[in-house]
Amino acid sequence: MANYANQKRITLGNLNDIKHHEGAKEQWLQPTKWEPIKEAMRILNGNAFKLWIYLLSWEGQGYYDFSPADIAKTLKMSDEGARTARKELIEKGYIVEIDEKKMIFYPISRTTVAAK
Repeated sequence: MANYANQKRITLGNLNDIKHHEGAKEQWLQPTKWEPIKEAMRILNGNAFKLWIYLLSWEGQGYYDFSPADIAKTLKMSDEGARTARKELIEKGYIVEIDEKKMIFYPISRTTVAAK
């Protein structure tokens, strides 16, 4: 990711229900069951789902420096679309804000986990 002044650090959260796959050229996270993927498809809108998938395409560093401008460019959406997607992931329990500059991404919604 590029460096932008308005970046917020997103750290990967508890990955107990997630497998980490490593290939010759890429790494990614995958829920160990289809239910989390189906749940994300059901409750997230288009841009939020795209951002969720993007955050699952972890590149090994354990965090992302989230910038709406960079996400917008990477995922081919507007800056406002990127901000709205992040907001939706927060509202639906996939991202938890710790403070102004820190967030934690959970591939499985904390709202879903809390309901069980």
